[in-house]
Amino acid sequence: MKRFEKKDPAITKNKLPEKNLASSNFNYESAKFESSSDLSAAENNPEGSNAPYWSENSTGMYFLPFFGLSFSSDLEWTPSNIPITIEQKNGFLGGYKLGYNWESLYLEHKMFYFKNNFENTSAFVSDGHLSGFSTLVSGGLNFSFSDYVKWKVGAGVGATNQELDIDVVDKPESGLGLTYQFSTGVELRPFEHFLLGFHYNWYFTPEFSAFSGRHLNSLELSLGYFH
Repeated sequence: MKRFEKKDPAITKNKLPEKNLASSNFNYESAKFESSSDLSAAENNPEGSNAPYWSENSTGMYFLPFFGLSFSSDLEWTPSNIPITIEQKNGFLGGYKLGYNWESLYLEHKMFYFKNNFENTSAFVSDGHLSGFSTLVSGGLNFSFSDYVKWKVGAGVGATNQELDIDVVDKPESGLGLTYQFSTGVELRPFEHFLLGFHYNWYFTPEFSAFSGRHLNSLELSLGYFH
């Protein structure tokens, strides 16, 4: 009779025991490919930076204190109906802007103080200054140059309280009237929630009862908070 011998079961190549598969750390969910939106975001910001992009986050409120230089046109003072021309030195101004940015538009309120000393006069006036407060509401357009720089252009209207203080007059001349504004400039956003701006402004105040209208040009530097 043939002798039957016990044989070992055949070993299947490349097959792992089930208990090893169960104990492995392989997770199918972790192997899924990134979605198209994730890939797009990675391409736009390859280094995972938190740098702000105007194109992605251009809407929000801002508060910008500012200061600058003011350049005034000549002024005519008319005491007793006798016009006296007054030339003014370059002066200064300072204030704040509170506004809101949309993607292509902006709206803001602006308040500032200004002062210009006298330089030359056509009569007996030897010293003095013109100062005042202005408050305006303005709006305009935003144009994105890049992810970090915007160009703004706009116009506004408001009121100015001017005071003409002259050394030979006991009581200063003052008046309240309309003011018109044109503005243009660039704004940079180098960090999150931070704005830096450089602006040129033109203001025109019509004639008052005691002195003529005038043009005021200014160069302003602003820096502050954006949210």
